[in-house]
Amino acid sequence: MKDQRYRVFIAHDVGELQDTAVALGHELLKHKCLPLGLGLKPSSANNHWDIIRAMIDESDAVFLVIGNSYGNLSPSGVSYVHMAYIYATTQGKVIYPFCLKTLSDKKANDAHIEEFRKLLSVHKIRFWCGKEDLNKQLLMAVRKLKSLQQIGLVPAGAEVKEKTFVPPVINSSVTTTTLQNQEIAKLKKELEETKRELSHYESYSNPNGASNSASNKPKLRNKFVLISYSAKVFSGGNFKTITESWNMSWDDIFLAVAPHMLTAISEEKMRLVISAALATHVQAPIKQQYPNSHAVADVRLTNESMNRVKIYLRGQDLIQEVMQGRDIRWKLTDIGDEQLTELYSNQSLARSV
Repeated sequence: MKDQRYRVFIAHDVGELQDTAVALGHELLKHKCLPLGLGLKPSSANNHWDIIRAMIDESDAVFLVIGNSYGNLSPSGVSYVHMAYIYATTQGKVIYPFCLKTLSDKKANDAHIEEFRKLLSVHKIRFWCGKEDLNKQLLMAVRKLKSLQQIGLVPAGAEVKEKTFVPPVINSSVTTTTLQNQEIAKLKKELEETKRELSHYESYSNPNGASNSASNKPKLRNKFVLISYSAKVFSGGNFKTITESWNMSWDDIFLAVAPHMLTAISEEKMRLVISAALATHVQAPIKQQYPNSHAVADVRLTNESMNRVKIYLRGQDLIQEVMQGRDIRWKLTDIGDEQLTELYSNQSLARSV
């Protein structure tokens, strides 16, 4: 049985502490933890805060990495790190603040950061003054987190509980047999479409016909795919829906969705997570194309692109289909888990060079 991993959301100021947070995430991987929230850059997309909340909901603990800066401000004037802390508190999450021991002279009298640090003092603050010190504090926090799990205070990589499904009211005149036949016909159609798509991508994902195994893991690096998406562009109080395309790397796609797939998730959840990652890339180009626009929202992969992503990752043996009752869910394979760890490690090494 594979070891359970603890999901840890890392709240940090992307501008000041991104490299520090990535290094912290790399250390977490060594201790059987999965970091969430790395590279989540604030944007004008309406769903940015929704993404943060969703990640906190999935986390076993929240690590707040605080440096000299109060953090990127939300439209309300409160930093996203501060908002993440408040939300995590209301959700009863285990919280570990890591605060820079000594503020720089420029920030010593910053009212925002001082007030925030005072607010965090209700917890045991782990002060740090360098990489080695931060790693030491991290190790103690992880040990504490695992000890809390052992006595049942927090789940150990527990499966995310989705909202209870309430079945629709079915017209009694429609028989069960008819519904079953309709469902079978629908599944057969989807199966045929999947086979056609898989045949189309097999030569690309595995050109030599070699099987993907732990000794022959897939390599996503430096490969790109053209993703089609829709989005709403707001201007002058109105909006228009556009359809565009963007070349996105398989690394970015997999790093966005894989941390959510340690437990089985729906295809719609996959689409939302990948769309959120895509939104961080296309915001600026859309605003250049529509210079009078003031906001871009609801970036969403098209059905065709979602199928392309799903089939390619499945063809690479990175994800697998699982059944939960009558619902189809998607989950990482063992190879996918290894690939995720490798990509995180490569990302950390690249930033350290």
